[in-house]
Amino acid sequence: MGQVDSPLSPSGSDYAALALREIRVSVAWTSPLLRARETAAALNATRVVELAGLREIDQGEWSGRSWAEIERQWPAQAKRKLDDWIGVAAPGGESWTSFVARVRDAWTTIREGPPDSAVVAHVGVNSALAYLIDGRDPLKFTQGYGEVIRVAYD
Repeated sequence: MGQVDSPLSPSGSDYAALALREIRVSVAWTSPLLRARETAAALNATRVVELAGLREIDQGEWSGRSWAEIERQWPAQAKRKLDDWIGVAAPGGESWTSFVARVRDAWTTIREGPPDSAVVAHVGVNSALAYLIDGRDPLKFTQGYGEVIRVAYD
């Protein structure tokens, strides 16, 4: 989806309300994209703070398109992307290096806040955070919709 600003589906909203209602935090740091803000609202958080750095990676002209559509419309670029997922940006999109720098800035802000906090973002952002926190390979990072991943850090 990239930076397409769509809401949660009705079932996604119901799932978030059920799955997150027991999580209590001082601060929920959230992407400014609507689907993340709606998810953050399901948490029992004292404060919800939007961080622009938690916005999903910009997929440029590929935003909101299926991979099959991308392969049909941009076959050469799609092949290059498959060969070098991190090194090749979508046409008009954000490079991995710029994206990680943006997420790193958000992570610096989050670390300065209370330790009992939550991050409500997107799989691309969360893979970048895992990379920054403990060096996880972003290409091997997986996360299901609505999945909660707990992280402890110094």
